[in-house]
Amino acid sequence: MEREWARSKRGGWLAGALLSAAALASPTGALAQQASPVGQFNDQTQPRTDPAIAAKPADPVRVGPLAPWATDMAARGLSFDVNIYNFYQANPSAGLRTGEQSNSTYFVLSMSADMQRLAGIAGGTIKFTQTFFGNVRNLNMAADIGDTTVGYQPPYNPNSNRLSLLTYQQKLLDDRLVVEVGRTHPDRYYGLPPCNSINSCFQDLFYINAGFTSPLYAVWGANAAYQLSPTTYIQAGAFSVNPGTNALSGYDFGYERLSGALVMTEIGTKTDYSMTAYPGRASLTGFFNTADHDDNLKTVFGTSKGLNPGAPVLQKSGTSGLVLTGTQTVWRADGGLTANPHPTALSLYTGTGYSFDPTVPIRFNSFVGLLLQAPDQSRPNDTYGLKMNWQRLSENYTQFLADANFISGGTGAPYARDKFVFEANAHFDLGAGVIVEPVVQYVVNPNSFWNPFTARRAKDGFYAGATLVVPLGTLLGLAPG
Repeated sequence: MEREWARSKRGGWLAGALLSAAALASPTGALAQQASPVGQFNDQTQPRTDPAIAAKPADPVRVGPLAPWATDMAARGLSFDVNIYNFYQANPSAGLRTGEQSNSTYFVLSMSADMQRLAGIAGGTIKFTQTFFGNVRNLNMAADIGDTTVGYQPPYNPNSNRLSLLTYQQKLLDDRLVVEVGRTHPDRYYGLPPCNSINSCFQDLFYINAGFTSPLYAVWGANAAYQLSPTTYIQAGAFSVNPGTNALSGYDFGYERLSGALVMTEIGTKTDYSMTAYPGRASLTGFFNTADHDDNLKTVFGTSKGLNPGAPVLQKSGTSGLVLTGTQTVWRADGGLTANPHPTALSLYTGTGYSFDPTVPIRFNSFVGLLLQAPDQSRPNDTYGLKMNWQRLSENYTQFLADANFISGGTGAPYARDKFVFEANAHFDLGAGVIVEPVVQYVVNPNSFWNPFTARRAKDGFYAGATLVVPLGTLLGLAPG
């Protein structure tokens, strides 16, 4: 029962967040953002923040066996890339079933078509990304751990591949206005991660309360972003809410069940080392999901369908919340007196969200962290980080978890509303663009969110994981280094 529940519920949950929006927003974005200062991801959808807004970048240089062909194709308007992400995770002492391991590999193939070169449409781009899943071991990891936040727990992927992006993007007004529409995902634009660890830098309010699917599982959407100044932007978008989207391939347009719309807005500011000695970024994101969801104020003992099979699942229409995301460089070894684009520096970051709706599972979630960049100037892209995450569940959802545990043969003891995750992470550049990111976490008061109907009780303990990123397209010469 535990395994089947986890499989049915995992479609499109927060795990995909770890392949963050910025990492997949453009064919080469995944590798470019890894070396960026303060872990600031070089998203390609939000307007550019440098003063030369309309400046055209120089033609990139490609090196590798396919470089001559790729350079010729790029001159004609077609660019290609391939990135590989491998996620390994283990819970030696944390969660519901300890001592488990899991692995999954994502092969992300991307193409972009420059419509100015192909059809004379200035500022137009068609984007396409397809993801293939391989080397998958233990898709039940979410049920093994259970907790809402701990580590990377991969989504259940019943298909071997998935359409991840198919959009038309148009830049207008000297690139100050960027409009994108098609099959996309809200986390390509909103609340971009402020940390430098794909494995663990995500905001639960987006993936559990707002209803994000996994980022590699595209939904219908449209977004418009406008640059108010070289450092400030605003944006708004709407995205379809598709229950059970992980069971589809992304191409079955006529078979999707659309239950509502997710409306997003954001205002933000961002700088980098080319603009200031102590850069930072901040964004305030609001969301409203119009779809119905389980009403956890009423889903208590004797009323929820799981606890009383004859009772209907009580629903509530719509939910909303706010998320503040930010990072700021606070110290530099050189005192900010040099023009080093990768100085040895410390930055503070946070992602803090609050739900206005007491019927959803998470009422408050906040992580704060410290990032040491380029501790060794001979390795300018390496980072070390420490982070703490504090999450508060809604009162009635903790009651639901206790009730579900009781009827499954457990003690039914109350679950704590407040949970804490303490983390150490690192980001190592191994050369040629290959990256490995280890992470270790210790969780206090974990919950059984992804596997509530079990007699087991979630245990405090350790989680360990690692992400390997291989820029295969760059190594082959498809994409610039």
